[in-house]
Amino acid sequence: MVDPLNRRLPRCGLYRTTKPLPGNEQQVPAQRLVYFHNHSDLGLPRVIVPDHILCNRWHFHGEGVHFRALSWAETLRKLPAQGYYVLNATFQFEGGAWPKGALVQLGYTRAGESILFLAQRRVDARDNHLAFSERGVRMPDEGLSGLQGPLTVYTDRGDRLDDDEHKGTSNE
Repeated sequence: MVDPLNRRLPRCGLYRTTKPLPGNEQQVPAQRLVYFHNHSDLGLPRVIVPDHILCNRWHFHGEGVHFRALSWAETLRKLPAQGYYVLNATFQFEGGAWPKGALVQLGYTRAGESILFLAQRRVDARDNHLAFSERGVRMPDEGLSGLQGPLTVYTDRGDRLDDDEHKGTSNE
């Protein structure tokens, strides 16, 4: 059975706040990337602010901030998932352009501004690895609809635990 509260709330996922969370303005200000959950063990929605970034991808850990101001959730701006995409058109930016069909990684600033990182292969590389720079190019919100994906990329973890497994919790 679906909780009637959840029907009135946005879906779980990445969002940018447009207003500070009432009563928690310091922890969750306006213009902040958050992971929103429309459920919790307490029966309340919650938001989790980014903990750290690894390989151009934010990781979210912990309980986050539970809240009762349900109308605040309506002010959240939905964002596409972090990950790998293909450009549907040439992406023009100050100082250059990336061609249609280019493989990019979508990431975000702590303020929830989207950043693209171009997949690159070194000319002198003998391996078959792609690399993504730690410096990206800001993409306006209007351009996000020009991304095809997210793509599924296999990650070979071998015998090593990834960062989320070390902490014991992962929210994305």
